[in-house]
Amino acid sequence: MTAENTDVEAGRTPERVGFFTDAVFAIAMTLLVIEIPRPEEAPEFSVGDGVSKTQAAGHLWHFLTGQTGSFVAYLLAFFMLWTAWRQHHTLFDRIGRLSPGLVAWHFPLLLLIGFLPYPATVYGHHTANPAAALLFVLTVGGLLICRAGVQSQALRDDLLHAHVDASEVAAGARASWIVAAYWLVTIVLCWWTPWVIIAWTLTPVLGAILNRGSRRRRTSIGSS
Repeated sequence: MTAENTDVEAGRTPERVGFFTDAVFAIAMTLLVIEIPRPEEAPEFSVGDGVSKTQAAGHLWHFLTGQTGSFVAYLLAFFMLWTAWRQHHTLFDRIGRLSPGLVAWHFPLLLLIGFLPYPATVYGHHTANPAAALLFVLTVGGLLICRAGVQSQALRDDLLHAHVDASEVAAGARASWIVAAYWLVTIVLCWWTPWVIIAWTLTPVLGAILNRGSRRRRTSIGSS
């Protein structure tokens, strides 16, 4: 433990909370792929006993294409978890201690991370069902709100290391709130599922635009 955090109150060390959060992220990411249907031990998938390679390949290809919804839901959910994990990891590298508010934000954050494989599975199996789309978007939207809340709380409670540029963290928090709001706005598109997936896949584009704009603003302010 460094001298900077020797006075940190027990139970509020960033390392332990960070490690635990990493573990929950890892478990949730693993559960996403476990829930994707696999071909059963059916004779049409195996070569032999009157089934040619062409026929077996055709049957397996037909099965795999039938799981398109599950693959799309997996990619979407994994990307959102990966993005949230990267930002959480970056933030925890920038703080020296935790506050009660920051710890409190982790309860709903971890709750939704652990829950995400369920709505991802439901939506993957029923991509044309608006209720499945609504469950998925509410879960991801809630997760994104918690992610933004963690970032904002770190700023509000002055938890950043002295050498960290607070304006950069603040810009990241604003971008996170905008992305969360964008996801919640797509609730109105759930009735038109699976086309709502198009709006969801634009999330990284929105994030890239926000990050680029933030860098330009900081550069212009620094040069003025």
